[in-house]
Amino acid sequence: MKPTYYILALILVLSAFLAACGGTEEELEEVDSGEDDNAVEETIEPLEVFTTIFPLEDFANKIGGEFVEVTNMVPVGADAHTFDPTPREMIDVAEGDAFIYNGAGLEGFADALIDTLEGEDILIVQASEGIDLIDYDDHSHDHDHGHEEDHDHDHEHEEHGHEEDHDHDHEHDHGHEEDHDHDHDHDHGHEEDHDHDHEHEEHGHEEDHGHHHHDEDPHVWLDPILAITLAENVKDAFIELMPEQEELFTDNFEALKEELEQLDEEFQEMVDAASKDTFIVSHAGYGYWHERYGLEQIGISGMSPTEEPSQRQIEEIIEHAEENDLHHVMFEQNIPTQVSEVVKDEVGAEAVYLHNLEALIDEDVENNEDYFSLMRRNIEALRTALQ
Repeated sequence: MKPTYYILALILVLSAFLAACGGTEEELEEVDSGEDDNAVEETIEPLEVFTTIFPLEDFANKIGGEFVEVTNMVPVGADAHTFDPTPREMIDVAEGDAFIYNGAGLEGFADALIDTLEGEDILIVQASEGIDLIDYDDHSHDHDHGHEEDHDHDHEHEEHGHEEDHDHDHEHDHGHEEDHDHDHDHDHGHEEDHDHDHEHEEHGHEEDHGHHHHDEDPHVWLDPILAITLAENVKDAFIELMPEQEELFTDNFEALKEELEQLDEEFQEMVDAASKDTFIVSHAGYGYWHERYGLEQIGISGMSPTEEPSQRQIEEIIEHAEENDLHHVMFEQNIPTQVSEVVKDEVGAEAVYLHNLEALIDEDVENNEDYFSLMRRNIEALRTALQ
């Protein structure tokens, strides 16, 4: 009896051990095969987005968050006016999900790139669409300086006709903050299958291909209120490409909009406290500050930094600085300084630095600057120059 009892007990122990091992093995197989729903998390492929200027890169990252990978085509320290992408870079863009550019003639390479992208499965977005652009000469004291009161200058650019010749119907008159009805022609069918037919006219490219660089001022991002429209066009594009994340994109946009409105208030407070309303700057890229805040720029170079002034034009800038008691010349982070140095030395002025935000420099990258930190630095620089 005793041996039989021990044998039965051993059999029971072995059976229990084998059952336990079998269960563990089955569980492992279930995990390995993906049958456990909690064992494998679904990964979402982020949108591959290409931008041209830093504000669009920054807005895209702030709105898209983890659902976008943003590459700014214009490298650190370069100039969007003169930059040209390499063939390899153009191929990279064609393989992406979205190309977001400012438009209004800023990016000299944009038209050729858009033509290259025709027929590719990529969403092309002109971020300035829906913004009423000012004419190049409306409030730019560049070269001719617009001093009708005391300088009898021949305003060659008057043939533009300003408001009359702007023939930009802006069919997408979004109404900005009031209705945000940015109709991105959602007939692309992105929601269903991302079949981006992207006929370029649907995003306003036909109108813009014929712009001469000097017809309109493209520097809209320097106006915080106009920048809201840039950001909204970015948000609408992301929703079009990834509609399942609409709530997140919208929430991020609303937070960005609120901060842009706060920045506008800070800018206006600085202007209200200033004793002057005119500043000398290395290139005439700040016309929208006149529209929004009543500031007058005297651009040493034209709207593009490559448009250098003549000797007579430099003399006029110096005369105007002396007549208006201007003691500062504003340099920029990616604009050659030689001519501005001449003006500064002749006037006996001090140098102050503005950031045009088109592109970062290495120092900005090291300091983790964003749109708002750079714009607030501009407010402080203007506070000094306008005292």
